[in-house]
Amino acid sequence: MNKFLTVIIVITLTFVGLNTYAQNTKVGPTSYSKAIYFDRIGPLKDFPVMTTEELKLEEEREKTEVRNKDLQKREYPFAATALPKGDDQAWQKTNGNSRNTGNIIQNFNGQTTGSYPPDCNGSVGPDHFFQTVNTRYSIYDKAGAQVVPPTNLNTLFAGVPGSNSNDGDPILLYDDNADRWLAAEFSGVSGPDYMMIAISVTSDPTGDWYRWSWPMNGFPDYMKFGIWEDGYYMGTNTSSGSDIYVFERQEMLIGGATPQKVQFDNPWRPNSGFHCVLPADCDGPFAPAGSPGLFLTINDDAWGGSDELWLFELAVDWETPSNSTWDRVQQISVTPFDSNFGPSWDNIKQKGTGQELDAINQILMYRVQYRNFGSDKRIVCNHTVDVDGTDHAGIRWYELEKNGSTWDIRQESTYAPDEHSRWMASIAMNGNKEIALGYSISSTTLNPGIRYCG
Repeated sequence: MNKFLTVIIVITLTFVGLNTYAQNTKVGPTSYSKAIYFDRIGPLKDFPVMTTEELKLEEEREKTEVRNKDLQKREYPFAATALPKGDDQAWQKTNGNSRNTGNIIQNFNGQTTGSYPPDCNGSVGPDHFFQTVNTRYSIYDKAGAQVVPPTNLNTLFAGVPGSNSNDGDPILLYDDNADRWLAAEFSGVSGPDYMMIAISVTSDPTGDWYRWSWPMNGFPDYMKFGIWEDGYYMGTNTSSGSDIYVFERQEMLIGGATPQKVQFDNPWRPNSGFHCVLPADCDGPFAPAGSPGLFLTINDDAWGGSDELWLFELAVDWETPSNSTWDRVQQISVTPFDSNFGPSWDNIKQKGTGQELDAINQILMYRVQYRNFGSDKRIVCNHTVDVDGTDHAGIRWYELEKNGSTWDIRQESTYAPDEHSRWMASIAMNGNKEIALGYSISSTTLNPGIRYCG
């Protein structure tokens, strides 16, 4: 065999080996560490709230801030060969059968903001609705009365490393198995990178809170959390890697001073530019004891590969964190979809203006929800697609069911029953296996609004 052929074979085998590793081999953590700060503060209802003048000044200031253009990067290198060629084959073009869904129980005004985007987020518990809008929060009772007026978000984290900048983009979750609340805010837009997390000491979000801070390896942009029995799991849009995390839930619930964080650099990240792999968030009974944390994302064949859902498992070992593993365990084929709305944020038409809205089309929308019904396990999730190649947005949603050791598509559909665009949805299943979908709607004949269906 000549030397040239030998070199080719060696190189080929090397790349085959690398590809096999990337496809089939679990990876260990890139690092693990303990919180560098801990304290207990409260009650939250006694914190200084924002005055009317401060609210007005903040809204005017927010209108002048420039969005991070680096986040606009959207890549579709294989768009020319991507499926579908033509209309979405899962497109539901008409409304379903009419069914009495009852009236909205409560409908009240939340906070206003001048932030672009507003980064609205909130969670509901037995007695409260806790809402954040970019850099501030407010708490309401179930009748809609404001029990905590608008307050700067970094007031909740005052004194915690990372709290000086009030960078916003917060997450709130109600942990129903612990009857507690989680609040998180990142830091790093204009300074060192931190993740700050607070857990309510009781079920009352207006009372005392535990607080921690962890240094981060890169800016933890667009972080999203999921609650699992053994951890608070997090995915981020972090270009420098280390985009998958888990925090030590049990230590945080008891107010431990140094709960651990384990982080991974995901080698199976879709080639989309901006991207966040979402952790599954459990509602109701937890998964069977010892079940690894689940993560899910989409892959568009316009990025390479096929139109699929990618399912991941994170098995954390808090006794020996170095033994923790991250693995892509399934690539689930779905009806071909088109998530390509072009390279910019101008995607969704609205009435009365040429300014278009961001479809946020490269990722699953928050949350990916997990339900354990005993012998029956379900996941629901959704993302935005172009149903006919004209920037007519619809909502592709999925219900997954676990059969043995694998997850399968139980049902899927693209909801776009008329000429209006529907996008930026949130999906959930209740204890009766009934699914609800809330979403944004807009078109050249309709002002942007919010609707829901079942």
